[in-house]
Amino acid sequence: MISIALSFGDAIASKIKSTQKNNDISGSSRKSSRLIFLISWLVIIIPLFHFYLVGSIPVFDQIFRGMSLNSVSTEREDFVKLLDVPYFIKVLFNWVSTIFGPICITWFWVNKRKILSACLFLWVLLYSIASSASGPILLFIWVLSFAFSHSLVAKKLLQSALAVGIAGALLFCVASGVWLGNTATSIASSCLDSSFKTFTPGDVFRGCQNEPGVWINPVVNRAGYRIFLTPVEVSNHWYDFFDGDPSKKRNFLDIFERTNSKQASNKVGVWAYTDRFPASYGKTISANGSIDADAFSLGGIPAIALASLLLLLIRIFISMSFSDESLFIRILEGIGLAQLAWLTNSAPLQAILLPQGLG
Repeated sequence: MISIALSFGDAIASKIKSTQKNNDISGSSRKSSRLIFLISWLVIIIPLFHFYLVGSIPVFDQIFRGMSLNSVSTEREDFVKLLDVPYFIKVLFNWVSTIFGPICITWFWVNKRKILSACLFLWVLLYSIASSASGPILLFIWVLSFAFSHSLVAKKLLQSALAVGIAGALLFCVASGVWLGNTATSIASSCLDSSFKTFTPGDVFRGCQNEPGVWINPVVNRAGYRIFLTPVEVSNHWYDFFDGDPSKKRNFLDIFERTNSKQASNKVGVWAYTDRFPASYGKTISANGSIDADAFSLGGIPAIALASLLLLLIRIFISMSFSDESLFIRILEGIGLAQLAWLTNSAPLQAILLPQGLG
């Protein structure tokens, strides 16, 4: 249903776009200059404030201090998820790499201020890798690519090249996932414990990670496992966890729960991963399901239908005709589409609307 809704939304959005005129964006873009400079200061100040609060940067501790992976993993959770600050402050931390940074970097580049754009890119890149997690940096590059693609209206060749690159990256991730999954399935019987009556490719990687022939190469491993196989596996666990036992069903107010141990993502994570692989996962784990899995946990199939309708409306809204087609609006549209394309398989609707800024 989610795929049908987004496809239908794309068709309607294309119809909307075909009726719009390609205006000159250079003049209208100057109206937003003051806002851009304000956002630029936020891009600098918010990470500095974040670094001041945490007192250490996980990726630096891993590289320069030689900390173990378990210690770095603990630091990573303390860096954002378990940091004792108001929730909206955590949202602002996230917006630096998913909204504010891509806006400013793209704006300054298109307006021929390329040195400033490059400096901001390096700064946001550093902030994205600071936690040592791969998700923030991948999402930052993904969103920035869409922002550039939608802003380069006068450079059709470059715009087309970006589109082809994005499509190629997606195909590579899918192919890597299939390759890696087949490899895991073929060796499962030789290394998994007999207690695993059923298993996923991810279970093989966790249970046989030190066995020869499990992994292929770093690039395929990262793309296939993290981007393709993991979201599918996690969402499948959500369906298994919330299917059957009525006591596990959630109510609507549960989506506002901010205590980690009471969140559905933690309960599913502990059940699916920590209890089965205690050496690899802690009790503070968060296993975020796809938008359809999250909706299913709230109300089954009818809730998925409602989420699909809301996604359809969001998709149409992103490409609606505004009072002008300024550079700022084009960048925002690109960012919105990037997050809609990326997050539906790894985040619930409420996370897309607020933490990712589509609300």
